[in-house]
Amino acid sequence: MWEGEKLDLKEALKNRVLILDGAYGTEFMKRGYTGDIPGDILNLEAPEMVFVLQREYVKAGADIILTNTFNANVIKMKRFSLGEDTVEKIIREGVRIAREAAKGEAYILGDIGPTGEFLPPVGKASYEELYEAFLHQARMMVDSGVDGIILETFSDILELKIAVRAVRDVSEDIFLIAHLTFDESGRTLTGSDPLVFATVMQDLKVDALGINCQLVPQKMLPIFEELARNTDKMLVVEPEAGRKDLEIPPEEFAQSAEDFWEAGANIIGACCGSTPDHIRLLKERLGDRAPVERASFPPQALAGAMDAAFLSPFLVVGENMNPAGRKKLRKAIEEKNIDYVLDVLRKQMDAGVKIVDVNFGVEQLVDLEFAKKVVLKASYELGAVLSLDVQKPDMLEELMKVYPGRPLVNSSTVAREELEAKAGMVKRYGGMLVLLAMEKDVEEEPFRRLEKAKKGMKILESIGLDKDRVFIDPLVLSKGAGKDPMDTLETIRLLKAEGYKTIAGISNVSFGLPHRKEHNACFLTMAIAYGLDAAIVNPLSDKTREALKFSLFLLKDVPFEERSDEEIGDELVEAMIRGEEQRVVDHVGKMLEEIPPLELIDRVLKPAMEKVGKLYEEKKIYLPHLLLAAQTAKKAFDVPLKYLERSEDAGRTFIICTVKGDIHDIGKGIVAAVVRASGFRVKDLGVDVPSERIVEEVEREKPLALGLSAMMTTTVGRILEVAEMLRSKNIHLPILVGGASVDERIAKQANAYYCRNATEAVKTLEKLLNLNVTNT
Repeated sequence: MWEGEKLDLKEALKNRVLILDGAYGTEFMKRGYTGDIPGDILNLEAPEMVFVLQREYVKAGADIILTNTFNANVIKMKRFSLGEDTVEKIIREGVRIAREAAKGEAYILGDIGPTGEFLPPVGKASYEELYEAFLHQARMMVDSGVDGIILETFSDILELKIAVRAVRDVSEDIFLIAHLTFDESGRTLTGSDPLVFATVMQDLKVDALGINCQLVPQKMLPIFEELARNTDKMLVVEPEAGRKDLEIPPEEFAQSAEDFWEAGANIIGACCGSTPDHIRLLKERLGDRAPVERASFPPQALAGAMDAAFLSPFLVVGENMNPAGRKKLRKAIEEKNIDYVLDVLRKQMDAGVKIVDVNFGVEQLVDLEFAKKVVLKASYELGAVLSLDVQKPDMLEELMKVYPGRPLVNSSTVAREELEAKAGMVKRYGGMLVLLAMEKDVEEEPFRRLEKAKKGMKILESIGLDKDRVFIDPLVLSKGAGKDPMDTLETIRLLKAEGYKTIAGISNVSFGLPHRKEHNACFLTMAIAYGLDAAIVNPLSDKTREALKFSLFLLKDVPFEERSDEEIGDELVEAMIRGEEQRVVDHVGKMLEEIPPLELIDRVLKPAMEKVGKLYEEKKIYLPHLLLAAQTAKKAFDVPLKYLERSEDAGRTFIICTVKGDIHDIGKGIVAAVVRASGFRVKDLGVDVPSERIVEEVEREKPLALGLSAMMTTTVGRILEVAEMLRSKNIHLPILVGGASVDERIAKQANAYYCRNATEAVKTLEKLLNLNVTNT
């Protein structure tokens, strides 16, 4: 493959597009693997099977092969009773086998997949748990001599950020690829799109970004093209070659690679369902082509988990989560009233701002876990982009660890110790920094403020933070305290002449004055005229909104945009999605005064949950919203249910689990939550459940139906096993099946109902209930 000395992987990619290998799991199944433990265990139990497959990929033309270690992290393997020592052996053997299979003809990437866990509010894992798992995995790979590391099939951008951080703490230089997996709508499971992906990753030391799994080439292409437009990093793509009822022949798959090459791909491979034949024809098609030079425009934006806030033409930051002068907010923070705090943030977003400032007041009195909860819930449940207005360095770092996006860090003085500490965090975790144009005291003269700003920028540039990642605050002081607002405006002018971005807290100008709204609006217009780039304001003030609207039109040619956010149009559904439990319970309680309990369930609550499910299917809400709505809906159902006499075996019980050998919990958990929220009694047996126990529970509970989930190709057979065991006992029970590796054909073999998602599961159960289907 190489003439002379082997090139560094990054250098090789400058000269030509490289071919990555294909699927492992589906190929292992075809070759006889039927074990309950993920195929990584073959590194120890059947290394020859792994070697032969990898060698076939190399012979087919793969320039890069992955280690068979996708699942080899201590969190995932613990579910199969495999300890850290075994995980280390799997990783080291995986690298050894790959090296033998490569025979110096291919590069080796250590393959790291997600843990299957999420931080709250989506899951229950902690930052430390995920970080340590990835750190352990990366250390074993680097020590074993891989050429690079690929993080693939991640569905949550926060988990991906944590994995990137862990790899870089092991090695600053190893070639690193970071992937997200998108659905057809162009969103990940937790709601990120390619723009958010590119924005969040632009600050991090990642060599290449990519997409893999879940989509066949024609459906992945437009999402890949959007990513390519928004990043100047190298690009990797691994479309599926087919699963379920859609298979892409090798010839057709290879032809589709032309489109990815034209879009700028540097590495092209294949995911689930692909074979060595797919890779062989892919190599024949692309040969040794050089990568295409592409026009990309990395976004100048801040980002959360679900949205990006562009810096241009003007950035507006909501100021209202600041307990100074707000007694109710201060009390809510002291009492850890998360609902009140989130409502403060939500109202600002409802007023049209995307980015909101988060200030906890006297930080020494704030519970750190509560602060983390605010950041995570604001990110995932509200979809907010955050400005972290936190001054204690240790608290700021803890919040930056769990923030899924690219934040604004507000703020630091020019004092070296403070500035280096906060700039170091921005560099490590990503984001932008607000630099105050002051050191110890505020300078009166504008030119001295400029001098302080320049001094601060020299420090920042010396540690690798350039002015594109910095806003400078010219310092707004109160007119009521005798300060001259013109000093601030002149400072803005001087800073803009030097090419700096500027941001200002507008409301400070009116402190102690009457007619504060009017003063703020007037000063905002003047500041924009002097060149201000961003403002921290009260977005609930109609005067401020009008000043922004007309000033930006007159001074920056920003056209009027009347807000046209699509309203859900149902008070109960909106409250469920927002997690407003008390509002939902009160609403249902009032309705009970006029509607009988059973009728309320059938006419109001079930249709509300159906609408929630439809919004999720249409990608108008995302996984965090769905889970929050399901949790809130359970409270709503509890209100009428307490008036009904209903035994637990009254024909509404649904048993659900993930089959033996499969430890994937997310999809099953979503179905269980939504079904429970729709008024059914759900008994969730968990994951990796033996077939014998499933049958025993069915015999004991006599449920309306049984739900079986299988995400792994190696565990689909367990569904058929359970179905056969039930038939052998003459138990004719409706079975609902689903999961990534399940399709209509599997459902037909099991004589079961195939449900693609939670909404279909609820609809199927409703039909069964109406038909009065029971065990015989």
